[in-house]
Amino acid sequence: MTDELALAFAPTCGGRLLSLVHDGRELLWRDPALLDGALRPVVPVSTWPTGDGGMSTWANVGGSKTWPAPQGWSGPDEWAGPPDPVLDSGTWSASWTVDESVVVVTLTSPDDPRSGLRVTRRFTVRDGSTRLDQHVTFENVSSTTRRWAIWEVCQADTAAGAASPSAGSSVVVPHDRAADELDLGTYEGELPSGRRGHDVVLPLGTGVAKRGYPGASGPVALHDEGGPVLALSTTPATTGTWPDGGAKVEVWLQRPTAEPIASLEGLHPSAHLVELEVLGPLETLQPGDASTLEIEWRVGPA
Repeated sequence: MTDELALAFAPTCGGRLLSLVHDGRELLWRDPALLDGALRPVVPVSTWPTGDGGMSTWANVGGSKTWPAPQGWSGPDEWAGPPDPVLDSGTWSASWTVDESVVVVTLTSPDDPRSGLRVTRRFTVRDGSTRLDQHVTFENVSSTTRRWAIWEVCQADTAAGAASPSAGSSVVVPHDRAADELDLGTYEGELPSGRRGHDVVLPLGTGVAKRGYPGASGPVALHDEGGPVLALSTTPATTGTWPDGGAKVEVWLQRPTAEPIASLEGLHPSAHLVELEVLGPLETLQPGDASTLEIEWRVGPA
């Protein structure tokens, strides 16, 4: 914790960063049917969705987590989650160090037999700073070659912005040239993205959809009328191949729907939220090899 930030982690829920509070304002989304504002279970954990079927059985606790990409259900080269019993909801180990000005929190997954990975997330927080530095490592602990991209998925609460569109709340994806926008799925309503120069501006509360941006050139950010509220960025490799048509940044936007979405295995969106997602390139990992990705978080006005 610093003078401006308070963080909470949940090692037993997939190694999540579960809460990120800036000047008293919670920035991350959590499912209020599972956890209250003090991060206590609303109902016994034993009664949470079991995660043994499609997305309708997923206990989507919320927060920010690291998954392998590409996501899919057609074979072993795709990550068939969530739900997932190890990387999304398993019990990770946790350690931390504290000195006068720096806190380092390290979360490490169990060895995952499906992906062949051991995932490590290391967060560094400096006193008085509103920047977080995250270092992610994928290690191939299996006996076969694996190919995965590191994929950070941060769920942010957009209920206030969706309730008051006039406040200027939106998601902004920076580009230094004309943007190539990939429709990775439109499931309900519409997502009429606009442009501010070359930057893509996505409204809140208009539908349920996923978009990808191969040419993103800066931090994907949730904005309100005062400017950026939460931003995530990486320093992309200059060469390589990214999943989902080459997207280095992806955005999932959601509003509550009256019915489950059949094409998403019965997922039933019940909240206003956005997923700010940054990805590294696909890396071929021989047994024992590792890949890494550096992620920078910025909180509050630029």
